[in-house]
Parts: sequence; structure tokens; C-alpha cells
Amino acid sequence: AQNFDVIRLSTYRTACKLRFVQKRCNLHLVDIWNMIEAFRDNGLNTLDHNTEINVSRLETIISSIYYQLNKRLPSTHQISVEQSISLLLNFMIAAYDRLVTPLVVLFD
Repeated sequence: AQNFDVIRLSTYRTACKLRFVQKRCNLHLVDIWNMIEAFRDNGLNTLDHNTEINVSRLETIISSIYYQLNKRLPSTHQISVEQSISLLLNFMIAAYDRLVTPLVVLFD
């Protein structure tokens, strides 16, 4: 368990919390090429920036990112794809979905 409350400055505390989420979800391993490939594979590069996507599509995109990442990682550094997908999806829904709607704006 992390105790971020001991960090006095709120900006540093927030940065530490975000870094914790980043490491826990294995986002620190994802590079720009993984993202470009996932966006192209899922047709996001042709959509309008205000397009709303549902949670199942978001899960498909996140799955694509992590499965492509695992293909590129050496066998000694493989990640738990299902756990990473679940953690990131739940974090994104909790952080973004203020009105508990089934849609998320693509580039918001």
C-alpha cells in the first residue's frame, strides 16, 4: 500500500498517484508505435475527434494495445494482459465517466 498523503505538495502527490497507476497498468511499457498501431487497427485514425465510443469498443482498443505490446516484449518480460486491461479500463471509466454513461468521447 502506498501512502501518498505524506507528500505535502498536491502537484507532487497527484504526479506520484498517476505514476503509480501508470506502472500498475503497465502503461510505462507502451510506446507511441503501440498506440499508432492500435489506433489504425481499430479504425480510430479515420474518426472525428468528438466521436463517442462505447465501453466495449474501449475495451477492444485497450486489449489491442496490450496484446501488441506483449508480442514485442521478450518472453522473460511478459505482462499479465488480462489484469492490465481490467485495471486500465476500470481506471479510465472511473476517472472519466462522471455521469455514468456507457459512452466515452474519443479524444477528450
